Amino acid sequence: MFELAPSNIRIALDSADRTKARVAELEGKVNRAKHPDEILTDSVFALASGPLHDDLAPAVAAERWEKVLDAYAACEDLADRWNSLEAEVENVRANAVKKGAEAIRTGKKAPSVAAAILDAETALESCSLVLTESVADLRKARSAYDVLWRDRKFLTTYRDAVIADFKEQRVKVAEAYSEIAGAIGEARRRYAVLHDLTVNHLDAIPDESYRCLPLRGTGWAHADLTTSLDTIHRQVNETSPLLSGDFLAMPLGEIADKAEELAEERMGTRENEWAVEGWTRS
Repeated sequence: MFELAPSNIRIALDSADRTKARVAELEGKVNRAKHPDEILTDSVFALASGPLHDDLAPAVAAERWEKVLDAYAACEDLADRWNSLEAEVENVRANAVKKGAEAIRTGKKAPSVAAAILDAETALESCSLVLTESVADLRKARSAYDVLWRDRKFLTTYRDAVIADFKEQRVKVAEAYSEIAGAIGEARRRYAVLHDLTVNHLDAIPDESYRCLPLRGTGWAHADLTTSLDTIHRQVNETSPLLSGDFLAMPLGEIADKAEELAEERMGTRENEWAVEGWTRS
């Protein structure tokens, strides 16, 4: 017959087995608690990126966007908390195994770790649950923000503010253009004289060096400066409603009819051009 192990050893082994089983159960709980990476997906990150409004939007847009950011910040805080709790769970698991092993070595009953294990597993699962709920809150906040872009009153109010500011900016551009165009033209003339005096009359730069230096047709002498000014000049003095922005700034009740009118005019012009070139519209 086999001899039974001393009672104190049996007690220690039995206690260690229970601890091991509880640790295994804890691992199962931990595995059921979703990691933040599984909850905070790319689609969730996208909810708090790229606001659709700017400073001219009605105040409600900024208010609702702030709620989106607050909800997202709460999710990030919970993700950080989850990581801390996960580390605590690992410590509880390691301590439970350590105490079980010590009990076997000493033949004493292992101290109970059930309460610590329960607290750790409950905290981790709760954090995972709250994080999931917080993502739902984030989605609700983003939906409340997005619904503004289907609110005609909000959109028309926003558009009116943009139109007013756009027209102010056009005036500022025209005023600034007059000043900068003159200044740039004068700077180009001065630069040309400076180049002529330094290079041609005073022979300050040896020919072999001058050929290697970007001093011809560059900097203030670059033709692109004149081209850019010409482009700005044309835009500032643009009379076409399509190119000047006047078309898009028209009252909403008139813009559809105007769009049809302009489209017909452009189509007629295009067909005349095709006729001259011998083309027909298929």
